[in-house]
Amino acid sequence: MVLKLKFFTVLFFICTINLVAQDVHIHGNAIDYAGEELVFLTFADQITYSEKELCKTIIDENGNFSCSFSTNETIYVFLHLGKYEAFLFTETNKDYEIILPERLKKSIGDELNPYFEPIQYHLGIENSSEKELNYQLAFFDEVFSILLKNTSYAIYTKDKTLDIDLEISKVDSVFSNVDNKYFNDFKKYKYASYRHLAYQEKSKSISNTYYLNNEILYSNPSYMGLFNQVYKEYFQYFGRTEAGKKIFEDIGKHKSISLLKETLGQDSILTNDTLKELVILKCLHDEFYNDLLSRSAMVTVLDSLASETEILRHKQIASNIREKVTKLMVGYKPPEFQLFDKDSNLVSLESFKGKYVYLSFCTTVSYACIKEFEMLRTLYDNHKDHFEIVVICLDETLAQMKHFVELKEYPFTFLHYGNQSEVFKDYDIRAFPTYYFINKKGELELSPAPSPDQKAEFIIYNVMKANGDI
Repeated sequence: MVLKLKFFTVLFFICTINLVAQDVHIHGNAIDYAGEELVFLTFADQITYSEKELCKTIIDENGNFSCSFSTNETIYVFLHLGKYEAFLFTETNKDYEIILPERLKKSIGDELNPYFEPIQYHLGIENSSEKELNYQLAFFDEVFSILLKNTSYAIYTKDKTLDIDLEISKVDSVFSNVDNKYFNDFKKYKYASYRHLAYQEKSKSISNTYYLNNEILYSNPSYMGLFNQVYKEYFQYFGRTEAGKKIFEDIGKHKSISLLKETLGQDSILTNDTLKELVILKCLHDEFYNDLLSRSAMVTVLDSLASETEILRHKQIASNIREKVTKLMVGYKPPEFQLFDKDSNLVSLESFKGKYVYLSFCTTVSYACIKEFEMLRTLYDNHKDHFEIVVICLDETLAQMKHFVELKEYPFTFLHYGNQSEVFKDYDIRAFPTYYFINKKGELELSPAPSPDQKAEFIIYNVMKANGDI
């Protein structure tokens, strides 16, 4: 009976969300972008910052574009436009005629650079008014940036004459009459981040004042931005205390979400169970990129939290974290791709299932890659019955790759990245060449794998032998 009640409660909640979700319509004219596809995105969550597609459209020959999506809340919407990350904030049941920036394409170097930072561009909206949310937020950001600039030296030198409350009140006097909850929440957490930056309030005080018993604003970047600062390395900080020293044992030894919650509950800033879960999710995500804990143990704890939590948002965040942190771990499936070969055939990673794959990321204009292509030829001649060799190429055009491959008469598979440029980001490619070895089940066996000049043949042979395939 209790299980049935929970089921219908969740079902009612989901149906309620669907009922109140309303369409957002985005359209405009940008003749300079004619023929290009616009993909409007949001963040699936603001811990992993995984991207979620909302809608997409092709700009027609006259420059017109239009698409719609449904949402039940105000959200941050963005799209990748060459060197720009162009964005706006959309409210439910609203129509936005947007103005795109002048075209500024990425170079090949930008595409490859894992540290590339796009130019943030707040999209203009035709016929906007001073009461419109994007106008208010853009104006606030401008005034707030002036505040930061004018007081940065005083903050840096810890000037005791700096009156933080006075500085905030000067800014707030301009926006005190704005009647929009999203804006006022955004403003509130920006002020809190300023207090935190100026050391007026430390993390514990910020947590108690702004997070412990306050509404969790999952979709507000100001709230989540400060959240990610305040609880950064929290496991390590609290783990050094007498009350919190069991954290790493709870995870690494016992792999227990219940023991972890019990330990964290001894800290007064985490007596709110919902906040506690969100902090656990944030810290599990961050700790995957350190080497303090077993990754498999953290995956187990993460799966337990996802299974036990009654908060749908937390289930989704846990799923997003799992997908992000396991995608390049040995024993897990690597990111899928569908790319064109030299003959314009679409080839997917899934099409190689049942075969071993030695996967390379390279370019035909790199000396190091060209040198290793010849080694790959030898590997292919010796082991084509045992594993496939696939090269994903960052050449400027498919035609350039095709010309090179046919000129050299390479017998193994070359794929061009062009229709799925995010594949380099998905595989965390930071240098050329980079290799992975995928087993017959489509899982990563070596991640990363050695290059041909690093005894790859010997290591791969031993892997296949251990698996009983040689």
